[in-house]
Amino acid sequence: MLKKSLVALSCGLVLNASTTMCYKKDHLDPSTIETISLDGGECNGKLSVNDMKNDGYIVDSMKIQNGVDGLNYIYVFKKDKEKVVQSNNLSKDAFKMQLVEIQKEQKVEKIKKDNNAKIEAGKMIYENTCKKCHGDGTISAYGIAKPLVSFEKKEFELALTDFTIGNRKGAMAILMEPYASSLDHTDTVNVFKYIETLKK
Repeated sequence: MLKKSLVALSCGLVLNASTTMCYKKDHLDPSTIETISLDGGECNGKLSVNDMKNDGYIVDSMKIQNGVDGLNYIYVFKKDKEKVVQSNNLSKDAFKMQLVEIQKEQKVEKIKKDNNAKIEAGKMIYENTCKKCHGDGTISAYGIAKPLVSFEKKEFELALTDFTIGNRKGAMAILMEPYASSLDHTDTVNVFKYIETLKK
């Protein structure tokens, strides 16, 4: 059972360099588990749970199973970036600079995540509202409209506003008015973000 657990956990840890797994088989005294050396991973028979914590790791998860002569413990540790920086005995300025870099990385990841969420929201609207006439965005709807992928952002937003307030006339205006009116500014931005992904 321990072997299967170790294999499963190891597979999940390969992708993350700041994560490691350590274990102890058949340990008899639970009160000493945090002070004895663990096997595997970064512990490698030399480091205990307390040593790992002092080295900037945090316990991400722990499993306890019945062993042959005691209990089997499996620990998953993750690096705590701020503790790693502190443990390096850096100057205050260097410490601040590393914290700024960490915050920048986190901000970039958040922006990417937010952008992907907007694209997904735009895709849902596009699939339900626009695709039946505009296809994959590269065609001219009814042989009249410009392909959507050829629009700049401001031009796209202005066109939808014009359809909504009646500034455009003709057959396309009549067709587009209810669709354009159903979109608020956030929807328009999200749809355009998705259209940008259709450009070839």
